[in-house]
Amino acid sequence: MEQPPSISLYERTEDDTSALGDGIAKLSLDQIDDHPTEVSLFDEEEEEEKVSESKTSKYAYSENANLAEENDLLKKQKKKHVEPKKFELRPYQQELAERALRGDNCVIIAPTGSGKTHVAIRIIQHHLEKLERGKKIVFIVDKNNLANQQSERIEEYLKCRLKVISGDIQREVECVQDWDSLLPHYDVFVSTAQMLLNAINDPEQNVCLESFCLFIFDECHHCGRKHPFQRIVDKYVDTRLDRNGDKSRLPQVVGFTASLGVGKVNALGNAVEHLKTFLAIMDADCLVTVQRNKQDLATHVNNPKQYIVSVPGRRIDDFGTRIKILMSRTEDYLVYTGVGTVDRIAIRPPSIKGDIQYTSWLEGTLRKAQAKLQDPDMARTLFTIRQLLEIYNNALIHYTHARAIDALNFIKDEVEKFPNISKYTEIERKVKSVLEDEYMTLEASALDHGRTSENPLLEKLKEIIISTYAEEPNMRAIVFVRTRIMTECLVNWMEDTEELQHIKAQKYTGAKASISEGGMERHEQVSALELFRDGEYKVIMATTVAEEGLDIKECNLVVRYDYAGSPVAMMQARGRGRAKNSRFYILASADKCVAEKEQANVTIEPLMEAAMKQLQRLIELDSYTFQVQKQGCQRQMKRERELETYQQQSKVTVPNYSIYNLSCLKCNAFLCTSNDIRKILNHHYGCIRQDLKYRVVCTRFDQPKYPGEDIEMGVGRVDCSGRGCGVKLGTIALYEGIYIPILNIKALKIAKGTMKGDTLKKWGMVEKYFTVQDMTEYDMEYLSKSDRLIEWAN
Repeated sequence: MEQPPSISLYERTEDDTSALGDGIAKLSLDQIDDHPTEVSLFDEEEEEEKVSESKTSKYAYSENANLAEENDLLKKQKKKHVEPKKFELRPYQQELAERALRGDNCVIIAPTGSGKTHVAIRIIQHHLEKLERGKKIVFIVDKNNLANQQSERIEEYLKCRLKVISGDIQREVECVQDWDSLLPHYDVFVSTAQMLLNAINDPEQNVCLESFCLFIFDECHHCGRKHPFQRIVDKYVDTRLDRNGDKSRLPQVVGFTASLGVGKVNALGNAVEHLKTFLAIMDADCLVTVQRNKQDLATHVNNPKQYIVSVPGRRIDDFGTRIKILMSRTEDYLVYTGVGTVDRIAIRPPSIKGDIQYTSWLEGTLRKAQAKLQDPDMARTLFTIRQLLEIYNNALIHYTHARAIDALNFIKDEVEKFPNISKYTEIERKVKSVLEDEYMTLEASALDHGRTSENPLLEKLKEIIISTYAEEPNMRAIVFVRTRIMTECLVNWMEDTEELQHIKAQKYTGAKASISEGGMERHEQVSALELFRDGEYKVIMATTVAEEGLDIKECNLVVRYDYAGSPVAMMQARGRGRAKNSRFYILASADKCVAEKEQANVTIEPLMEAAMKQLQRLIELDSYTFQVQKQGCQRQMKRERELETYQQQSKVTVPNYSIYNLSCLKCNAFLCTSNDIRKILNHHYGCIRQDLKYRVVCTRFDQPKYPGEDIEMGVGRVDCSGRGCGVKLGTIALYEGIYIPILNIKALKIAKGTMKGDTLKKWGMVEKYFTVQDMTEYDMEYLSKSDRLIEWAN
C-alpha cells in the first residue's frame, strides 16, 4: 500500500518556507480570517441579521446585486400582467380570521401548514377595502428570507402596491430610499422588524405608529427579550397608555404563530401566567385557536410522525483519540510561554475536549491571558499554540457529526489559510512538529474504517434517506444542522456515498455570512429553493435559518441532526414536513443529552395546549377582569422600561480621552494609539495615523467586497508586518475618496503604562478604557491634505 506523503510544518532552513504534504502549502502562524482569534462554528445568522440591519447604511453587499435586482424586476413585470388568484378561506381559516376582521388586537395560533398566511392575506384584504386615507399596512417578519416569500404570497392573491424592505434588499440596491419617501407610493409593506424599528426610531424620517392601520407580526412568538418585535409593540403600548388607553389612531395588531411555548415553567398555573404576559406584550384582547372547526382543520393539516432516535457513538474511535492526544501534546507547551505567570488557569485546559467548555477556555481565558504577555516572542508562541488548539478542537467537533476525513480536511484547509512568514521561535517549531509527526498517522486512521468506524449518525441518516426514497422517489427532505460548515460536510458526504449519489443534495444557509464562511447570497437562496420545489434537488441541508416559514408542500421528511432547541423551535422544524405521511426524525448522540432534552420538549406541548384552553375560558367568562389585569401588567412593564431608561441616562458617560497603545495581539508590535481611531458612520473604526503604513502590509483587492454609496468596504486588507507575524489586522475602506484602514478589535491588544494588556471582542466595549471620537469634517480635510494613509504592496 502506498504510504501517505509526509507533512512538514516549519521550514528546514532559515529562508525557505516548508511545504505541507498533500496539498498544504506554506504554513505560518495565523489564519487569513476576519476574526484571527476564533473560528465561528455555529450558525448565529438570526443574531447577525439583526445586528447587520440595526446598522444598515447604503451598502450593496452582494457582488451579484445587479443580477438579483434584474431578476426581481423581471418577476414584477410578469406579475403586472397576471390577475391575482381568487381564494376562499376554509371554515377553520374563517374562524381564525373572525376576531381580527372585527378589528380586535389578537394572537392567532394554528398548526404549521394550516394556511396562516391565507388568513393574514384576508385580513390585509379587509383593510385594503376600507383603507383609511394615508394609512399603510405592514406585514412584519423576523428573517430576510421570509420577507421575499411572504411578499410573493400576498401578490399572488391581492392586487396592491407592495414594497419589500429587508436587510438583504437594502444591501443589494445602489440607492436606498427612506420609509417616508416610500409611504406615499405603496399600500402594503413586507418588512423585517429591525428595518421598521429603524425607521420609527429615526428622527429624520417622518414615520410614526399613526402612519399605519395594521401591523401583522409573522412568527410572533419571537416577541420578547428585547427582540425588535417587542421593541415595536413596546412603543405601541407606551403610546396607548400615554393616551389613557385610546388606540383609535393606532394600528391594529395581529400576531401569527404555531406555538407560544410556556417559558421555563412546568406547571399549568405558571404556563397560563406566561401566556397572559405575552398577550399583554402584544396588547392582544384574545388568543385565537380553532375550536368550532377542528375536524375541518384535521382534514387539511398533515401532522408529521415524530421519532426521537438515540444513536450510539463510534465503536472504534482511533482518529478521535489521536486528535485528543495531539491536543494534549500541544497543551504541554503552554508552560513554556510564561502565560502561567499572568493567569494560572490559562495553563489548565479543560479535560474534556471538543465541546463548548473547551471552546470558551480558548476564546476567553487563553486569549485574555495572551494580551497580558509582555515578551513579543512568548506572545507569538502562545498565539500559535492557541490557534492550533482551536483548529484541533473544531476538527474534533466536526468529527462528532461528520466523517473523519471531513475533520482532517478541515485541519488542512485552516492550515492553508495561514500567512506565509519565515521566522519562528524554537517553541513554535516544536509545537508545529507535533502535528507534523502525527499527520500521516491521522490520515491513515481517517481512511481506515478498521481503525475508525463510520459515524453512526451518518449511517442512520443514510438509512432514513434511502428508506424514504424507496417509498417515494419524488421525496423532498430537509436536514437541519447547527453550523454552516456542517451543511457542506453533509452535501459532500452524500455525493461521496455510492448509495446516495443518485439523490441530489444542496445546502441552504443564511445570506448574512460571506461565501468564504459558508453563507449564500439571496439569489442563491431563491434558486436553491426553486430547484428543491421542482425536484432537481431532493435533499436540502439547512441551518436553523430555515426552521421557520419555509413552505415546501412536497416536503415529506424532516431531520434534526443532533442538536436540541426550545419546544417552539422543535415544533417549527417539524412543521416543515407538509406532505401527507411526512416524518420528523430527531437524531441524537447517546453520549449527549439531546434525546432527553427533545423528549422534554415533547411533554411541553400538552401543557401549552391546556394553558391556552384555560386562558381562553378565563377571557370568555370575564373579559373585563382580563383587560384590567392586562393593563396592570402593561403599566408595570412600562414602569420597568422607564426605570431602565432612567438608569441608563443617569450613567452619564464622560468622554475619556486617555491615551492607550493599540498593538498587534500576536506579536505585540505597536500600531497606533487610541487617539488615532475614528468612528466612521457610527459603525466602522478606522485608523488615521500617518505612520501606520510603515508597520503594516496593505494588499489591494481587484474589486471591493461591499461596494456602496456612502462607503466602499473591503477594498483591501491590512496585515501586520511585525517580525515573524503577518496576521490580518483588518480591511481597507474607501471613504470620501480616501483609503482608510479599518482595524479589527479582536486582532488588537490594549495597554497603557504598567497596565496589563487586554483584548476585546467588540469595539463597543472599549468605552471602559477610552472614548472613540467620530470622524469629523476637520479630520477629512486634514487627511485630504496629508500623505496617504495606505501604501499598497501590489
